[in-house]
Amino acid sequence: MPSATTSNREVAVPTAHPNCDLTVAAIRSKSNTLNSQLNRVGTGTFGGYAMASGTEKPKPVLQMILEALGLRNQAQSREPTSKDIGTLIMLGVMFLLFVIGVTGFFVMWFTEFYNNTMLEKLILAENSETARDWLNPDPKYDTLLKAHIFHYPNIEDYLEGRADKIKVVDVGPLTYQEHTIKDEVSFNNNFTVTFRDRKSYKFLPEKSSVREDVVLMVPNVPLISAAGHVKRMPYADRLIAGFFIKQFKEPIFKNLTASDFLWGYEDKIIKLKSLGMGKKRFGLLMNRNGTSVDSVQLNTGEDDIRKFSIITQFNGMPQLDYWDGDECNRIDGSEPSMFSPNLLQNRSTINVFLQVLCRKVPLYFEKEVTVLNNIDAIRYKTPMNVFAKPEINPANACYCTNTEMCLESGVINATKCYGDSPIFPSFPHFFTGNKTYYDLFEGIKPEAELHQTYADIHPRFGFPIGGASRVQINIMLDKTPILENKAARLANATILPLIWIEITAGDFGEDVLHTLFMSTYGLDAIQLALKYGTLLLSVTSFSLIIAVVYFLNSRREEQLQESKSSAELEALNSGLVVVQHVNVPVSV
Repeated sequence: MPSATTSNREVAVPTAHPNCDLTVAAIRSKSNTLNSQLNRVGTGTFGGYAMASGTEKPKPVLQMILEALGLRNQAQSREPTSKDIGTLIMLGVMFLLFVIGVTGFFVMWFTEFYNNTMLEKLILAENSETARDWLNPDPKYDTLLKAHIFHYPNIEDYLEGRADKIKVVDVGPLTYQEHTIKDEVSFNNNFTVTFRDRKSYKFLPEKSSVREDVVLMVPNVPLISAAGHVKRMPYADRLIAGFFIKQFKEPIFKNLTASDFLWGYEDKIIKLKSLGMGKKRFGLLMNRNGTSVDSVQLNTGEDDIRKFSIITQFNGMPQLDYWDGDECNRIDGSEPSMFSPNLLQNRSTINVFLQVLCRKVPLYFEKEVTVLNNIDAIRYKTPMNVFAKPEINPANACYCTNTEMCLESGVINATKCYGDSPIFPSFPHFFTGNKTYYDLFEGIKPEAELHQTYADIHPRFGFPIGGASRVQINIMLDKTPILENKAARLANATILPLIWIEITAGDFGEDVLHTLFMSTYGLDAIQLALKYGTLLLSVTSFSLIIAVVYFLNSRREEQLQESKSSAELEALNSGLVVVQHVNVPVSV
């Protein structure tokens, strides 16, 4: 019966075909492989790729790098191609450029490496090119010495009472080319060099307002100076020296040519052994011509560029003995022709040791200027109170307490510096000085523009490329019996101006200006190029690295997606084949 047949019907389990087990096993194997490929992120993996573990054979490092960069997927076990190696080399070069750029950027923007490298060429190392040029410079770098002589045309009228004031005429300049070489040079083991200046002079009539043979009425310096020396002699020597001087009948003012007054003439008083110490000639600038009597020791900068050009000894002594106290006797000023650039960076005060004054003089930063061929420079000037009396400038107290008299502002007592000769230096025309010094004179006109000392210093190399060092030499009248009858109308301690000199840079030729221009703007351009070049290199190389890595990662993701799709398609295709070959008989 149908109902009985339906209730008692048994559904037979189909018997698989002999090939069915193999096909199903293959499907399972491929499915497991696909699952394995899709689920390898996690423990024991690196960057989506299985790491060697257990009995798996370790992968070569190069292959791991290639897989990490997306140059191949894990399924690819082929050897690296030339394209793979090229890509790695390109990435390596970009990374190297990035490291170089970052290092250069840090060095150029945050250190003084570039400037210090340039400054190393300034040090006066023995046998260096800089030292050779300093020891014997090319004449095209010579300085100019400009001498102004004070002429007293009406002094006889004044002394005889026919004039109310002494007329003085500033005659000059007499301009000389000053060539300086170093003599008796010794490089020492403590990074210093000892030397003496040897100067020579050539008169330049085209740059002078008068000739050297012009005759001028000037103070008789040997006679005025002898008065003080004789006064300090023992009684017997004083009588003998005074007797001879009176026999010479020397006037207190005398006519001399400009050349004789500056560079020397034979003088009877100087020939006296007790006064001239064996000399026969006298000239205000005579000791400048030839090898200097003073030796100087300065720092070469080899151990510390900040010490460059600082004078450490003068005439073999680490300190002077002309003044009172260590501060005024310290010789820690720079040599006037060069300065350490490090001292200029913060525009702080710099000290210059001036042999003509036997003391250091401060220079204060004033402003930044443009000189010569549009070259930037830093202008320093002497302060207005540098020669002020202690009540105005307390720092000058030690320049007064060790002298016979402390003067009004504007003049310093340098008698000990000049072997007890009554020399009292000042600025030209008593600039910054008390008016009492020149009330007696007609023709003294102090002007800052003409008479103040200043220096235009190259900010990178520290040498003056402009400016003027100016000083006036005066002599004080000491009315001892030797002079009393010769200068009755002149008051005791009257200060008479003799000359003033000005040291300036020479007229640079086109080759010097070109060299100076290139050394200034050329180095600045190189510095800017390196600063911004390293910045550009850093940014560009970093951007390229990011772009390449992003591209490779994107390509790796695409490869993974392609691998996933291929595996799924292969598994699907395999499953369809299996269904076509499976026969499932059904028993009824």
